Amino acid sequence: MNQASGDTRTYVVHRDLQVVGYYSLAPGSISKKEATARASKSAPEPIPIVLLARLAVDKAVQGQGLGSGLLKDALQRAYAGAEIIGGRTVLVHAIDAEAARFYRKYGFEICPGFELHLMLLMKDLRATLSALTEQR
Repeated sequence: MNQASGDTRTYVVHRDLQVVGYYSLAPGSISKKEATARASKSAPEPIPIVLLARLAVDKAVQGQGLGSGLLKDALQRAYAGAEIIGGRTVLVHAIDAEAARFYRKYGFEICPGFELHLMLLMKDLRATLSALTEQR
């Protein structure tokens, strides 16, 4: 995936010219059989999604709220984009079980058969954004 080709958009946080966090968003689709039951219900085949392709925070600044801040920004942008072009859910491929727990804390649901693939329906985004706002 590459920003120059138009496949993704990447957003970066830096401190003193050092990258400390980033995330990337991309449009995409997923088959109904790979999605959660809630995402599949009454959905077209394939299901239009916004892919949260990457979200990472430098280990030196982990635990300071940067990850949740990046997630909030990513979800706000995903929602705004879906309002314009469509998109039923945000999909993330967590790098490991710890990352999956992070997303689950914010309402993402595990896709059946793919324990590190998680989805958050656009209709559930408001509650997640409220939770992220209350943390700050």
